[in-house]
Amino acid sequence: MAKTYRSTLKVRGYELDSFGHVNHAVYVSYMEHARWEMLAAEGITLKKFQEWKRFPVIAELEAKYLRPTYIDDTLEVQSKVIENTKTSFIIQQTIYKGDVPVLLGKVRVVTVDETGRPAAMPSGIDLLWTQPEEGSGD
Repeated sequence: MAKTYRSTLKVRGYELDSFGHVNHAVYVSYMEHARWEMLAAEGITLKKFQEWKRFPVIAELEAKYLRPTYIDDTLEVQSKVIENTKTSFIIQQTIYKGDVPVLLGKVRVVTVDETGRPAAMPSGIDLLWTQPEEGSGD
């Protein structure tokens, strides 16, 4: 089973809409932030992508909004690779307030070369789905 990566953040005032809760588009930024933290946890940086001459591009994004969140709420984004192919992988992302899910998301990331065409993923990025879940005994 692939490892679950966790990122914690606090809702800031400028992320609220006129109804006083987090604007729907902000959750996409939360998901993006968590994906970069997930990569960084395995030593995968933008510089590494440049060396590989491969770049991550979001091809699809799904978000199901379950509950609103508000200023000063502490949220946790849990991210996990659930599927991979030669040129892409899907990350399941769930945002929690405490132990209550507030958003369910999925993102398909495609690796492209310098011309923008889909290209085989570099070796090393597979750490995202080959690292066992902590405490799983795998």
